[in-house]
Amino acid sequence: MHAITKYWWLTLLRGIILVVLAIFVFRHPVNALVALGTYISLSLLLTGILQTTFALFTKNILPNWGWTLAGGLLDILFAIILFSNPAITASTIPFVVGFWIIFYGISLFANALQERKDGAANWWVGLLGAILVVFAGYNIMHDLMTGTLVITIWMGLGFLLAGILTILGALALKALKS
Repeated sequence: MHAITKYWWLTLLRGIILVVLAIFVFRHPVNALVALGTYISLSLLLTGILQTTFALFTKNILPNWGWTLAGGLLDILFAIILFSNPAITASTIPFVVGFWIIFYGISLFANALQERKDGAANWWVGLLGAILVVFAGYNIMHDLMTGTLVITIWMGLGFLLAGILTILGALALKALKS
């Protein structure tokens, strides 16, 4: 434990960086969206490749493998679109995110129906979740300005909360050191 507490200040530094990042997001939302677009592009590319590979390897096992394949290919397509122009990405990210969320919700809907067919007792929970996910995606797409604002605010709040909790963790480590 002593080795961990000795470097408590590294955790504190990480927390401070996250708080500064939150302030940057709140002060420069467009730049934050461009960075988010790049991050999402990379994430979608990697998850799309993995999901497509998974669908192809499990096509003889997974009943809804076509939905999994379509989701993976859609992730790859969105990644290519988002990588192509960061400025357009920043302005259209609410539409892209909203559309992606809707597609994901439809996939959840299909999975819930498959669970019902398989006799799962709580299949309706997945169905309810799918409906809520589709509704959230529609709301983000419906008003791009509001969607942009919502995405930026949640991103900033996420960094701020992570920073505060990391700082508190660092201070707890420092207290253990004493």
